[in-house]
Amino acid sequence: MVAVTDDAGSAADRAAPRAPRLAVGAPSTPDMLVPFAQSAERLGFTGIWTQDSLSADNFSLDGLHVLSYLAAATERLRLGIGVLYSGRRNPAVQARELATIDQLSRGRLTVGLGVGLDYHRPTLAALGIQTDRPVRRLIEGIDVMRALWSQDEAAYDGELYSFSGIRSQPDPVQQPGPPIWIGARAEPALRRAVRIADGWTGAGPAATDDFLKQLAIVQQALDEEGRDPATFTISKSVYIAVEDSEDVARQRLIPEFEKAYGGNPVYNAADMTERVAVFGTVDHCAQRLGELFDAGADELILYPMYDRLAQLEAIGELVPALTGAPRP
Repeated sequence: MVAVTDDAGSAADRAAPRAPRLAVGAPSTPDMLVPFAQSAERLGFTGIWTQDSLSADNFSLDGLHVLSYLAAATERLRLGIGVLYSGRRNPAVQARELATIDQLSRGRLTVGLGVGLDYHRPTLAALGIQTDRPVRRLIEGIDVMRALWSQDEAAYDGELYSFSGIRSQPDPVQQPGPPIWIGARAEPALRRAVRIADGWTGAGPAATDDFLKQLAIVQQALDEEGRDPATFTISKSVYIAVEDSEDVARQRLIPEFEKAYGGNPVYNAADMTERVAVFGTVDHCAQRLGELFDAGADELILYPMYDRLAQLEAIGELVPALTGAPRP
């Protein structure tokens, strides 16, 4: 699925401008899912995303099942999951699950994949889930899914998976398969995303400065691989709060980050509001998000952290401001 071009000039020179896209992160409250998604569609957002987790301190729903549910409640929104971790699911089973969602949504699925974080692995291993060789499992898992999605009788010969004559149904609506975006931060993983995926998605807990450094690596890799940037999507998840002032938004966000990340072994909840969130007035948030688009992001996935329906309406003001789409 990686498209390589022989055209002269750098990847940046070949890039055609794309309209900025704003998506949103889905809430976890069951009763809120449909009104939230339908409001997002009405407000002009381009997609809605769920997350994959096996265990969580706070209430959460399985991301794939949520996407199946929302496929029937929406007509236009793209449905994304960020990210499915390698090894948690057999790639053949996962290929069927994802193809089913693509069928139910009539071709609106985007798949986020990644290797996960080290601190997850002891819990996964205790539950009998494979945690060894996560990078190899990611690479071969993608190959297996693409083979099953695109071949009538699929065959694959790898280090972890080897088979032939396997039929898998249903076929996804999108051919040769739904776009795959890889969640990555380290340079080898960023370069791997450019080689094997359709896009890269930056994490919400990554500060803007870190994202921009990672983005520079991705852009360099696109150029070195001779890959047309139009074939590769760059996205980032962003925690956001729109209020009448930065002070009000800050005070609302601080306890939410503590609730979500307090005690996390990787992230320090105490400084996350200032470090990773975009908050304040509509104009201020539009300026901050516009800087990410100007740097090269194609899509931003906005995650309101409180009063989600009310905040969705508030951040909906950003859609016409940043994308030029007409107001609903």
